Amino acid sequence: MSEGRQIAKTKAEERQQKLVLIRRKRRNQIAIIAAAVFVVLIGAFELYHSGLFNVTKVEITGNKAVPAAKIAQVCNVDQETNLLSVSTEDIRNKLLKEPWIKDVAVKRALPHTLKVELVERMPAVLISFGGKFYLVDEDLFVVAERQYADGANVPTVTDLPVAKIKVGDKLMNESLDNAVKCLKSMDPELRKTIVLISAPSVDKLSLYNKDNMEILYGEAKQADQKNKVLQSILKEQGRQVIFIDIRSYPHSDPVLRRIDSV
Repeated sequence: MSEGRQIAKTKAEERQQKLVLIRRKRRNQIAIIAAAVFVVLIGAFELYHSGLFNVTKVEITGNKAVPAAKIAQVCNVDQETNLLSVSTEDIRNKLLKEPWIKDVAVKRALPHTLKVELVERMPAVLISFGGKFYLVDEDLFVVAERQYADGANVPTVTDLPVAKIKVGDKLMNESLDNAVKCLKSMDPELRKTIVLISAPSVDKLSLYNKDNMEILYGEAKQADQKNKVLQSILKEQGRQVIFIDIRSYPHSDPVLRRIDSV
């Protein structure tokens, strides 16, 4: 065998030995990684079932209308429940079926606490319909049914052209939408004085305050200007006025009727 062939053979054998060493090293690395993963999995399994993350507290915030006991019932957890196994999205979806709840965040606070942060709907009006009363928020969402109007602390809406009202539904009603927009645009102090609203149609929207003054309001499109002139009249003439028509304002002046003109 020539010297050149011998050198080539030697180099080939060296390359083969290096490949064998590299493969052996890779197999060892894979074995070490597999063992480490196995240990981690065993540790996680033992930790998961150790009770270290069991729920000891359900922290509920933001609820006034919905009882805490009802929320806790929906969460359906106890001291045997592992916090890591709780489906926060499932609880959230179940809570959003409650008409009073507008939004909710469900979070884990390790090691032991489940947090439920609620945003409840705020009633804007109380609708009188079919011998019953229905609380409705500013999004026209029906949140509750009541037998009486007492204690609602929001204006009562009557004469509303609607076929049916059901808790949990959103009302698609132009007259109601106009009435709510009218209230939302008002200064809070002025809004507090309104106790009754007649809303048979948009253009016939009428408000009645605590002094039983009738205010023909109409469409809420020019609400800011209407509210400004209304507040001015009430401030300057107060209880001397029993009737105000601002339906056409600011295109025409308000029409007033005073006590002494009756």
